[in-house]
Amino acid sequence: MAKTKSLLTAGLRGTVGGTLVFRRLNGETVVAAAPVPSSKKSSEGQVMQRERFRLASLYAKRAFNDPELRVEYELVAKVKKLPSASAAAIADYFRSPEIMNAKISTDQSGIVIVEVVVVDYLRVKSVTISVNAPDGSVLESGNGVLGIDNQT
Repeated sequence: MAKTKSLLTAGLRGTVGGTLVFRRLNGETVVAAAPVPSSKKSSEGQVMQRERFRLASLYAKRAFNDPELRVEYELVAKVKKLPSASAAAIADYFRSPEIMNAKISTDQSGIVIVEVVVVDYLRVKSVTISVNAPDGSVLESGNGVLGIDNQT
């Protein structure tokens, strides 16, 4: 891959003659050899990953139909220094929410109280919590609510 500063190629994007590919990378125009499709059969893992990426791309397209969500992804892309809001949406699709902290207690009447801190790449949409006994029976379950800081 080579950087090009020629006025003739500045800003070019796409394939030329099936042999050269021009693209923008970090604000610069770069040129590289066109990729050659492999003659090997794709592995099951490759097929599965391509499907996951296809679904992530569809998610990003759907997310951009929501103007509020699109603005949020544009802000995330700037903060995380990603190339685009689409890259931020795709990254969000691939990351599962994380449970950062969980606290389970009971009050004097025996009611189970659960406090959980959950974070996601962009925002947590919903949380459902179940507290199970060792035998698998459900002691308590319910939907999470936003805390005072608007986090679930």
